[in-house]
Amino acid sequence: MEANFFRFLASELGEFLSGRRVDKVFSPAPDVWTLKVRNTGAPLHVLFRPAKSAGHLFLSAAKPANPANAPARAMWFRKRLQGRLLFRHFVDWPNLRLAFELSPRSDPKDSGAYLVFDVRNGLFLCDELEPEFLASVEWPAFEDAVHDPEVWREYPHISPPLRKALASLPGKDSHSLYLNVVGGMADAFYLACAGNAWKPPLAWPLGHNPGEVFSSAVDAANAYGERTLFPLLEMEEERPEQIQRKRERRKILRNLQRLDQEEERLDRFSANKMLAEALQANLYRLKKLDGLETVDVEHPNGDLMTVPLNPLLSMTENMEKYFKLADKAERGRPHIERRREEMRERLERVENGELSGYEEHSPAFSPAGPVMPKRYKGLAVSLFRSSDGFTIIRGRSKKANHEMLSKAASPFDYWFHVSDGPSSHVILKRDHPGQDVPEQTLREAATLCGLKSFRRDDGKAEIMFALVKDVRKVKGYDHGQVAVDKVAGTVLAVLDPEVEERLQ
Repeated sequence: MEANFFRFLASELGEFLSGRRVDKVFSPAPDVWTLKVRNTGAPLHVLFRPAKSAGHLFLSAAKPANPANAPARAMWFRKRLQGRLLFRHFVDWPNLRLAFELSPRSDPKDSGAYLVFDVRNGLFLCDELEPEFLASVEWPAFEDAVHDPEVWREYPHISPPLRKALASLPGKDSHSLYLNVVGGMADAFYLACAGNAWKPPLAWPLGHNPGEVFSSAVDAANAYGERTLFPLLEMEEERPEQIQRKRERRKILRNLQRLDQEEERLDRFSANKMLAEALQANLYRLKKLDGLETVDVEHPNGDLMTVPLNPLLSMTENMEKYFKLADKAERGRPHIERRREEMRERLERVENGELSGYEEHSPAFSPAGPVMPKRYKGLAVSLFRSSDGFTIIRGRSKKANHEMLSKAASPFDYWFHVSDGPSSHVILKRDHPGQDVPEQTLREAATLCGLKSFRRDDGKAEIMFALVKDVRKVKGYDHGQVAVDKVAGTVLAVLDPEVEERLQ
């Protein structure tokens, strides 16, 4: 996160969060923190992920999915923060740190008087703040900021993005931007996308395409965080399986390389057949010539060749040795080809997302469709890919319908069900809470839902959809029965079976 952007973000967050109560602390992934804070109306979460270059600190109504068992570190913070108020805030923005004074705790032991969000190093509790939180920030001369590549060592807030922006502008504009940065003035905040990757937000436009423009640093941080952290957490969840696939792929490639080496060895053995044939054709005149290291003979095809010999063996034994090596090569080739074909098939399965322990015909494996994420495995579900590239999951049993909400869905995904009767449950996956879903994908998800409902033979059906966070499993209800707090919309779906075949 760029230091000068963090200057504005920390100030806005500090004012917004001061006076609020911490209700709970979660850790959806290692070094990723969710603090649920008291709010009227919609839920409010502070999401924090420290990183040296592209850390996250933002607000979101959506809460990332958490592991079944809270990590020990999350429980440690929960015990010390739950129920405490965030009082005054303090900012050490050149070093990307925001601290809140905490209300006292009944058990003061190891409680900490301050909560520190350190974007580079992590979340901390401490009894006293370091002097940098109260120190004034010094600035170098404009010429040093622009021309000294090592200026950041003494002035960490003269960041590479700032130097790049200053260098890209003509002299007068560059100097004006520097004065605005020094004075803590910014009219807007900018979020740009390079290729498919979102860049961390800045307090100035970078280049001719400034990207999206926001009126507040909090809004820019929220947009960047939701678009990058939520997909990152999905990837983190799959990382153990990805590591296993990567290891298996390396192992298969090593085995293929060994097979190539073995084939080269057999090729050398095959060449021994000509040596054996040459000795055989001339054996009648060579039988009494023992103890030689080489012999020059003519092959039946007319080629002259020098045959290496083992002087401790007779001429007949040398000939038999060469025939045996050639026969070994011929016997070994079919095994190498069979093994190579097996390795290539395994490599293709691994690159398609399957691990060798999975059964090809299990419900969790669909070679033609999208790869089944780890947390869906074991669920009786079918996977589809919409025309716009969204993953759609449909339950195949009451138990799967019941488990999908907690095991296969994030709070910001969409849930589909026929409006007036029984049907399968369908989940439309989104990458982050702010992602827009095209109308075509909504219709396709609704169609997949209607095709597995009591309306499947009617040609059309009204399908409702809601955010997963607004759908509740209720104690005492049968599997698959839920309560919907808020419907996001309805779709009149044309129940065309070809849609199912096309998307599967």
